[in-house]
Amino acid sequence: MFFTSIAMFFIAPYTAWKVHSAMRQMERNDTERIKMTAVYFVILNAVTFAISTYRGIDMRRWNPFTTTVSFRIKYIACSTVLGVLISWLLCSFLNRGITAAEIKRYSARFLSDMKKYFPYAVRAAKADLKAEVTNSFLDWMWWLIEPFCMMLIYTVMFGVVFDAAEEYFPVFIFIGITMWNFFTRGVSGSVEIVRANRSIVTRIYLPKYILLFSKLMVNGFKMFVSFAVIAAMLVVFRVRITGSILCMVPLLLVLFLITFGVGSILMHYGVYVNDLSYITGILLTMMMYLTGTFYAVAKRIPAPFGPVLEKANPVAFLIAQMRNVVLYGQALDWKILLIWCTVSVLLIWVGVFTIYRNENSYVKVI
Repeated sequence: MFFTSIAMFFIAPYTAWKVHSAMRQMERNDTERIKMTAVYFVILNAVTFAISTYRGIDMRRWNPFTTTVSFRIKYIACSTVLGVLISWLLCSFLNRGITAAEIKRYSARFLSDMKKYFPYAVRAAKADLKAEVTNSFLDWMWWLIEPFCMMLIYTVMFGVVFDAAEEYFPVFIFIGITMWNFFTRGVSGSVEIVRANRSIVTRIYLPKYILLFSKLMVNGFKMFVSFAVIAAMLVVFRVRITGSILCMVPLLLVLFLITFGVGSILMHYGVYVNDLSYITGILLTMMMYLTGTFYAVAKRIPAPFGPVLEKANPVAFLIAQMRNVVLYGQALDWKILLIWCTVSVLLIWVGVFTIYRNENSYVKVI
């Protein structure tokens, strides 16, 4: 019983390492095997614990030595499937095997580069914002007019024509459009961002993901301007404000992280695949109708598909949670938010390190 209880934590990490080493045909080295197995041990058990907690199991009082055989089998099966999937994704995205030394080196390099180039990202974002409104008659007002007009169109179409029943429907729509615009602009813009900044990339060195980070700062500023309008709309529609509105901060943070993670991966492949922008545009259009920009996914799509789709789509989940905490004073689903925060960090890890390993060849391609 004791050994089976211990084994349930190590079977999945060991399996993940075997898949990892088989795909990369890595030489057998006891030190590297132990280090990488330890990395998979932390990741897989943390994710499996999070899933178990979400399923209603109180992991704080859970005892692995007295748990049922059924739970052990489910735990091993879940963590093993996750281990195979994560190791396959990592080996597929990165062009050679991952070692513990590389994880440490690239992590330190990422933190150092973010600190070093953050002032440049801020200056570049300010320059882009000024350039957008330099020759515009209405200046920065366009940052409000576009989402506001879209809100009016969707309010008339879905609120009047299709008789939407959501309370505070204009604000409901505006929140969805604002958050969706941030995500779609960041993701679609990331595909061609290296080619669009050819003059910078070919002359000086900077981590290429800084270009995306700067662009997200531009989009983030526009989003905050739109949220200022939302604040005014809350007053106009007499929405009751509760303490749950403070949960806007972690929701916006995860939205930024998930956009940066997806964008950094597409940024790399956009250098080599010219048609990726068209594919991304089609996928984002399809995704918009599954995200609930102008309706509530969990309510409009029959159960159990609606609630599952809302939680499985990170942008749909974040939009739904933002509406709940701002308009309806509901509690934030911290468990799902933590899962998507973890996923976004992993996406950033894959994207940024892929860029580090391949950015020297970008100049030759573009």
